[in-house]
Amino acid sequence: MAKGKKRRRQPPKRATYLLLIFLIFLFAFLCAVLGYFLYQVGYEQGVKERKSQESPVSSSAFVPTRSSSSAISSDQAKEPESQPQKSKSTKKILQASKPKLAIIIDDVAFGWQVKALRSLGMPLNLSFFPPSASHPNTPRYARSFGHYMIHLPMEANGFVREEIDTLRTTSSRQEMERVIRDLRRHFPRARFLNNHTGSRFTADYEAMRRLLPILERYGFVFVDSRTTSKTQVPRVMRELGKRYIARDIFLDNRPDPAYIKTQLKKAIKRAKAKGFAIAIGHPRPATIKALRESKTILKDVELIYIDNLRL
Repeated sequence: MAKGKKRRRQPPKRATYLLLIFLIFLFAFLCAVLGYFLYQVGYEQGVKERKSQESPVSSSAFVPTRSSSSAISSDQAKEPESQPQKSKSTKKILQASKPKLAIIIDDVAFGWQVKALRSLGMPLNLSFFPPSASHPNTPRYARSFGHYMIHLPMEANGFVREEIDTLRTTSSRQEMERVIRDLRRHFPRARFLNNHTGSRFTADYEAMRRLLPILERYGFVFVDSRTTSKTQVPRVMRELGKRYIARDIFLDNRPDPAYIKTQLKKAIKRAKAKGFAIAIGHPRPATIKALRESKTILKDVELIYIDNLRL
């Protein structure tokens, strides 16, 4: 080799390159395996924790556990029926959930009532009169709500201001079907209806036995306003194998905000005792004022639309 020239470095052998590449791939493979293992452990743990926190009962739809749980009027008591046993986790979740209260507002007929009730910002169940010459726009008002009911006029004991097409104990099946068919045409999205007056009609077994199958045929569920302690609706519902739904508390028999708030507290107490309750009021100024001032009173219950009762 000539003097003054540096010796050229020999390139590494091919086997050295191959070994280095193998070691790099091996390291990457081990990292991937370890990462996947850690991911699986974390994922499974997360799933377990989430399952332990989830409720097996939907919070948006309350399921009554007794077929006659709404049937108790304010001056009556009933022995609790036996309940199916629940798992400990289900019991804890049900206890943690707020009691449910459905407030029905009967006799809704005019625009000013709709405006006043809407201004409350509460999930109230407005029950609209069928249209008539004195209040022709109830179907139009109802269409502006996602949830609403129908207030079905039924014969009372001694009530003189009857609505047009009030169902009477002497009404034939054909007459009843005509009225209910018209209701379905006027209120195509309605599912629930309750009786306006009706102390004579609902106390008549034969009349209710004719009516309830017609309601079912047209897709309606009957809510008993319990305008009489002699109501035959529970008996007929039992015979038909249907759930009986009824009013627990009347809110405004007296047009006094203080009295109405007291009635609200009774409804809340009933809801806490059995899980849910149904209260009925009217679009009167005193009732609207009481509801507007009762947000603190109502904080211990969840106001629900009656549509959310899973039947």
